[in-house]
Amino acid sequence: MPESGPVRDVRELRIALVGEVRGEIQPCGCPTVPYGGFARRERLLKDVAGEGFPLFHLDAGEALLKGVSQAGRDRQDLRVKTVVSLMREVKVDLLVPGPTDLLAQSLADLKTISVQGPPLVSATWLDATGAPIFPVSRVLEREGARLGVVGLSAQPEAPETQALVQWRDPVEAAREAVDALPQDLDLVVAVSNLAQGDALRVAREVPGLAAVLSTRGSEHQAPQTTSGAPVIETPSRGRYVTVLRARLASSPSQALVFEGSMVDTLSVLHDLRPGARGSQEKSAQVRAKRDEVAAELHAAAAGQNLVVVEDRPLGAALDGETRSSRWITGFLDQVEEKAVAMAAVEDSGPAYATTAACISCHMHQFGTWAFSGHKNAWNVLVEREEAFNPECLECHATGFGEPGGFGELTRFNLNRLGAVQCEACHGPLVGHPEDGAIIPQAVTTETCIRCHDEANSPEFDPDRYWESVACTPDPRRSGLPGGQ
Repeated sequence: MPESGPVRDVRELRIALVGEVRGEIQPCGCPTVPYGGFARRERLLKDVAGEGFPLFHLDAGEALLKGVSQAGRDRQDLRVKTVVSLMREVKVDLLVPGPTDLLAQSLADLKTISVQGPPLVSATWLDATGAPIFPVSRVLEREGARLGVVGLSAQPEAPETQALVQWRDPVEAAREAVDALPQDLDLVVAVSNLAQGDALRVAREVPGLAAVLSTRGSEHQAPQTTSGAPVIETPSRGRYVTVLRARLASSPSQALVFEGSMVDTLSVLHDLRPGARGSQEKSAQVRAKRDEVAAELHAAAAGQNLVVVEDRPLGAALDGETRSSRWITGFLDQVEEKAVAMAAVEDSGPAYATTAACISCHMHQFGTWAFSGHKNAWNVLVEREEAFNPECLECHATGFGEPGGFGELTRFNLNRLGAVQCEACHGPLVGHPEDGAIIPQAVTTETCIRCHDEANSPEFDPDRYWESVACTPDPRRSGLPGGQ
């Protein structure tokens, strides 16, 4: 039994936590079942809000950049604009910016987002003068509930972002931010995209926090010490929403308890609430049981802040038209329009010759490719009923969005440039080999991770993948340009 804190009147609230969404706006099933998407999140949050308690929607950051995309800056900016619009639509209360968000947008653009979209909060990112770039904390109020949130951003590591911010130790930053919060709050939490070790340090060493809500994992784990706040981690990619059902009967800084018989009792009480699925509101027996459980919990949980934590999947059961749907449809239409326009561009460089041209000289390589996963990339979309989704064609077709590449979603273009053909990796090659200046681009690990990024190929191993698709000796080892 955890040590009790001051006894206060019972309050209840809900927190919906996401993190590392990384630009995913709709379900993506490349590595797993197709979970995720803002439209499904909107419907889930409506269900949670329907439980009748104040709901706070928090984003732990790493929200804007989708992998190591092949897309140009204009398409990346379109994605960011759409993500921010969707955040507003699903009522994200605040965003803690992460290092990849700095890759997606400049600091000036992030400041604009903080005004036009969800407010950005970070106690660890400082400007050249040592002042915080964004507010270090925020007090959120809803239906009489007051939640204090401290933002903790991870240290940027990419060379192009390291000079943009100074990073402050999160323990020191969190202590000052917590001390500056008002006293009349119901709960105080930190929201972070810190590495797990740093998140655990904050949980152990910063008094005044009831929990550290973080990303970088999918476990709900507490520090290994007997004191300190729990660290509650949410899965990445926006494929789940971590829902916290909190019952507060102590001070805002009393650590959340999410293990043990009291939490089990809280879950039972939740299942017996009026309007819960399967409950018989008119049944005197059910009402008596609910009153009995409530009394038991009230006696046992005085001076405690309890929480039930659930990772709720954004699966097909949540499909349906929502306000978010129009933003997603608009984004896909614009992506397709830009791809069609680019396909019509008469670029000064080589055009796409298609595999039909490559086979005349590279029969052996064509045979290897014909039995590879790359050859089947288009069929995967057909099987998943995503064959005409512009979001998928960037990696499942050749030259999508590139000058002279796959443009309009027609059967002709599918026959010509569908699947991951030779030029998806080696670049456009019209004129090769007659024109000695046109040679295949070298294939490197960086070539592969444009599509086989952490989101779409979480178990990506360059050597193992190479063995399954290689049509030449490994150019990364032989030094042969482009596998010549």
